[in-house]
Formats: sequence, C-alpha cells, structure tokens
Amino acid sequence: MPILLFAASMVFLIWVGRLRKIRLLSPYGVFIAFQVLYNIFPWASVSFGLGSMMFSLLADQSIVNIQLVLSSTANLCFGAVFLFFYKDVRFQEADRSSLGTSRRNYLWLAAPLFLITVALCEKYGWHQFTFAHYAADSGEILGGMYTVTAYFKFAFVGVYLYYLYRFGLDKGAWILLAEHIVVLVVDGARATFLPVFLVTMFMLIDKASMRKRLKYVYILALLGFILSMATRALIFEEGSLLEDVAGPVTIEGVMGDYSSLQSIYGVERLPSPSYSYGASYVLDPFIWLIPQSIGRERFLFFNRWTDQLAPILSEEFSPLGGFYYVSEAVAAFSYLGPALVTTVFAFVLVWVDRHKNSHRLLYLAWMPTIGLMFIKVPFDNGFKIFLIQFLIMKTIFLASKVKLTGITGSNRPGFSRPLPLQQQ
Repeated sequence: MPILLFAASMVFLIWVGRLRKIRLLSPYGVFIAFQVLYNIFPWASVSFGLGSMMFSLLADQSIVNIQLVLSSTANLCFGAVFLFFYKDVRFQEADRSSLGTSRRNYLWLAAPLFLITVALCEKYGWHQFTFAHYAADSGEILGGMYTVTAYFKFAFVGVYLYYLYRFGLDKGAWILLAEHIVVLVVDGARATFLPVFLVTMFMLIDKASMRKRLKYVYILALLGFILSMATRALIFEEGSLLEDVAGPVTIEGVMGDYSSLQSIYGVERLPSPSYSYGASYVLDPFIWLIPQSIGRERFLFFNRWTDQLAPILSEEFSPLGGFYYVSEAVAAFSYLGPALVTTVFAFVLVWVDRHKNSHRLLYLAWMPTIGLMFIKVPFDNGFKIFLIQFLIMKTIFLASKVKLTGITGSNRPGFSRPLPLQQQ
C-alpha cells in the first residue's frame, strides 16, 4: 500500500537523522514535518471518507495514492543526499568587543521602522488583507497600501537578519525578535514570523552554552509555534481556542496539499500535458521582477500549467490558497519531478548549511525564505522574497561601510575565525 511505502520512507529519514546526528530542530526536521503534514491529512481525508465533504480530489483514492508514492521517492532522495553529504557545521560565536555603541545605534535606528511597520500592519496587515480579499469576492489581487505594508515587513525582517549577521544572537537580537512578536500579533501572518523565529532557534541551539540544555530550546521553539497559531486563532474566532489553534494546521495540511493533487490529476487526465521542464524554476523568478501592471502573470511558466488544468478541474487551482512543492515539480518533469527537484534542493540545502560561516549573508537571507519555505510556496515567490531580504541586508552592509547608519567599527562583521571542525 502507498501509505506503507510513505511510512517506510519516513522511517528512512529518521534513521538518517539519527545516524548523522541531525537535530530535529533543523531544516532537515522542518522538511520531515512538512512531508508529514502534506501527506497524512489528505490520506486521512480519503481513508475516512471526509474528502467528499470538502473538495472532489480529496475523495479520489488513486490520486492521493500517487502523491504518497511520489512523496516517498522524494523522501528517499532527500535522505540519501543528507546521508552521504551532510556535515554538522555550527554558527561561530560573535566577537562583540568594541561593538557596544554600534549595537545600540543600530537598535535605535531600527525603532522607527518597527513603529511604522506596526502602524501599517494594524490597518493594512495580513488580517485586513484577508478580510478585504474575501469582501471583494472576485479573486482580484489587492495592491496599494497592502503591498507597501508587505514590503515594510520584509524590510523589518531584513533589519533583524542583518543584526544576527553583524552582532550575533545577543540581548539586542532578542529585543528585535520581541518586536517581531508584536508585529505578528498585530498583523496575524505567521509566514513572516515563523521562518525567522526558526532561524533564531537554529542559532540558539548552536551556542556552546546551550548544548546541555537542548530541551529548553525545544520548549521555546514549541511556544513560538503555539504563539503563531494562537495569534491566527484570535483573528478567526470560530470555536473553542483549541479548535481555532488546530484549525489552521488541519486546513494547511489538507488544502495546502490540494495543488499537488490537482497537478497529478492533470498528468492523469490531460491528453498532452505541456510540462515546463524546469523553466518555472529558472525563468519564473526573473519574470517576477517584471511590474505586475504590465501583466507578468501571462509570462509565468507555472501559470501556463495551471491554465491547462483549468478546463478539467472541478474547482479553481489551489481553491483556498496554500501550496505544496510536489505540484510544481510534477508540472516541470511529470512523475520524475518530485525525486529530481528534491535531490537538487537537498544538495543546495546541504551546501548552504555547510558554508553558513563563510557565506553568512547568503545563509541568513536564504534559510528563512527558500531554505525553509521551498516546500510550501511556488519557487518564484520564494526566490522573490529571498532576493528582497538579501538586497536589504546587502544595502545595510554597504551603508555601514561608509558609516551612513552610524554603525562604526571594522568593515568586516565582528565574528571570530571559524574553529577547526574537531572543536565545533
């Protein structure tokens, strides 16, 4: 049975993790969690007859079984790459000598951006965008101040990530993270908060002082996850607190996955599927840079795939939002896609993680965007956010070199040289 194959592939991932001593609180563990989320809920829906109550493909056993097989092959490829190429590299402690004034100046300069972001999120944040989108009831994309607000949130994330790059995980970083919690509560969007929170946990668990207190880091990580879920529950109060907290997880597992079921359905039912053969990964990220006003959507290769699906689907593509990367992988290379795309992703993930100290700016921009979100967002969107974060951090870096921000000190970030591997 496909579910047994999927279970076996998960056992393989867990075995690789234990053999290579990969912590659960890591990109590897996040991948496992998403794979469980996006496969168990659809399987449960079709197995217990719940699918017919929602959307058509959640009652299609054959389509769900194909996804389970494809996800199983992806798991085997992901685990194999980590089995042979993973190396445990930990963040190096920051050398904070002579950085006190610079750190305080940076925090003071970040304060106005924090206040503006909170004010914008109150009026044009995710919760307001969602209600406005539903009120429009036309599927139109709402721009204007909602877009401006989104970019302010990206900028504030970039400010926090640069602080980690420049000063490390110290009390100033915790102050900025607390400000991000305020933005989370006001805005309601966990997709901005959770990735940077997880990267913070990755850095915390790498600190030498925390290696014997790992359980406290895991408890903190769990509290951060619950906080993000509870914040969403406060916005959409529909039942008990427990139901409102669990609801978004269930919906994400079922409907986030639905796009992949639709792509699989297209392979099965389209007479001549037109696959992108990787163009959606190579060209779409740059097409996203075209202004939306001139209709960039018609140039996107993944959109061409969804346009092909429209005549044969009972619902619109991804009817309640959400995304699972298997959908784009299938659109690119048919049933070979999940294994091929996952292998490439795993290699890049391992390479970036192994070079986190030598390419720190790249790592801090890549990990909370493509590194953690690849599995749940279309690649072009993830790449766009990565590019925004990287450019924000690079701009601050260049400004600090010419002392435009009041950050003084050497031109190089204040980190000690990496320790030999045996000392890490």
